[in-house]
Amino acid sequence: MKISNYCVALLSLVLSSLSVTADPVSPVKGKIAAAGATRTMTVVRVDQGTREVVLRSGNGEEATFIAGPEVRNLAQVEAGDKLSITYAEGLAVRVYPVSAGVKGRIENTEISRAPLGTKPYGMITRRIELTGQVAELDRETRMATLAGKHGSLTLRVADDVDLSNVAVGDTVRVDHLERLSISVEAPAN
Repeated sequence: MKISNYCVALLSLVLSSLSVTADPVSPVKGKIAAAGATRTMTVVRVDQGTREVVLRSGNGEEATFIAGPEVRNLAQVEAGDKLSITYAEGLAVRVYPVSAGVKGRIENTEISRAPLGTKPYGMITRRIELTGQVAELDRETRMATLAGKHGSLTLRVADDVDLSNVAVGDTVRVDHLERLSISVEAPAN
């Protein structure tokens, strides 16, 4: 399933025109290293006819975009509403007694949207599972290179992952998670 052009355009607009501060993101269960960024802006105005939306960041910078037809419930958005965009990325490393012949990549994308009649909300979650052989392992820096069917991937292994039983040549599984959520909420009174 393709990620909507609206989400990509909005994320690009927000992240390129306004400064982004990295905030801690709730970790996903398991052995994981997580990072992310959250940006909250205020809706300055919405033109329902042209679907033009003007947003203002906390430091006063403004950004304008046209909400495409895939933006459900634009009629519920009003000046003063808060728009939050959160991008989170996590990497989980698990060691399994997998047969040495098993190598590959499985990718799954899920999209959820707000019900009709509510404030807009959307979330895109992409999970990638890679299984391959440990080609290089530096325990001091916790860097590992995984060789798989479609090439290699070098990554930092989270501090809470036990590497004492992992060696070059072992077959391991890496789970990578990306999540982008966009929500609009009425201001708190």
